[in-house]
Amino acid sequence: MFGIEPPFSTNVSHTKETLKLLNSVTLGSNGARYRHKGIEKRINKLYNPLYLNLTLRGKLTANVTFCRRGEDWYVRYFAFDQLFQSAAKKKQKSKGKSKLNQQLNNFFQNALDSENEPNCFYAYIDPKNDRSLWMSETFGYQTTAKIATQTFSRLHPKNKGVRILKDQTQIEKYVNEEFEDRPFFHPHQTYNDSPFYVLEEHGEVVAFAKSHSAEWKIEQLPGKNGSLTTKLIPFIPIINKIIRPNSHQFSVIDSVWIKDHKPKYFISLAEGILAEQNHNVLHWWVDKKEPLWINLKEQVRWGILHRINGVHDVNLVVRAKEGIELKKPAYISGFDFI
Repeated sequence: MFGIEPPFSTNVSHTKETLKLLNSVTLGSNGARYRHKGIEKRINKLYNPLYLNLTLRGKLTANVTFCRRGEDWYVRYFAFDQLFQSAAKKKQKSKGKSKLNQQLNNFFQNALDSENEPNCFYAYIDPKNDRSLWMSETFGYQTTAKIATQTFSRLHPKNKGVRILKDQTQIEKYVNEEFEDRPFFHPHQTYNDSPFYVLEEHGEVVAFAKSHSAEWKIEQLPGKNGSLTTKLIPFIPIINKIIRPNSHQFSVIDSVWIKDHKPKYFISLAEGILAEQNHNVLHWWVDKKEPLWINLKEQVRWGILHRINGVHDVNLVVRAKEGIELKKPAYISGFDFI
């Protein structure tokens, strides 16, 4: 496919070797480091995946996993074994890897030169992460939007009127009206088995959001003493209820709609979701051009984790057939980050 030659190969199914490689990868910036947990469960939910694999000496050495969403192909995983993970080693081995770079570049270019899909590849990268920047710069991806990592946390969340919407078709019309003209909105990704939660007032829906549950293993927190802090967190009252390094469980929301952008509706919705999912932390990845977030960001009491970490930016990067300009805020699927 698209001119791929050995030792590269493509497959529409993952293998045990794929899972082993993905489970070995540590993510994050030069400060914070974490691993996704539950990859086996998530990978089975990927829509129309394509696995591009590099096998050397009988070992799966690298994997790029694409979610083929019509004309837009999302780069879900970009994983290398430890031979490729050190920036220093990359520089030392750059000559030996030139063929690797060329093969991957050829794949991207041949795909975009084809008459059919894809029209573009897109991914999310941490601008503080050397490996992510290397991927973006080496393979011609351009930053098209800044995504805010907004957290919301409560020690004792309470549910005041939030409920799971059992029949998603009741809300699809409203979701489509709000988001279907946004870049990277894909119904197959939006209407899956993760639930929508709604908040009602006097019988009227005043807020809704789709929510996912996630779990990370935090290996290192950001900051000069991040490694030490990670070890001490379990012994610090209050903080240890918000951050649990060995099993950091949290909620993730997307498709967020709030009537009249009222902060009280957002707070009630977010807190109700936390209470229903038995979590203390919620993550909302949102385009920084999103009017709802712009209106809420100074009016919501976001909680302890926000006071500690603030808002961390992620780059939305794109490689397309032609230059692409996102005139509207991009639709961000929370599932793509977990």
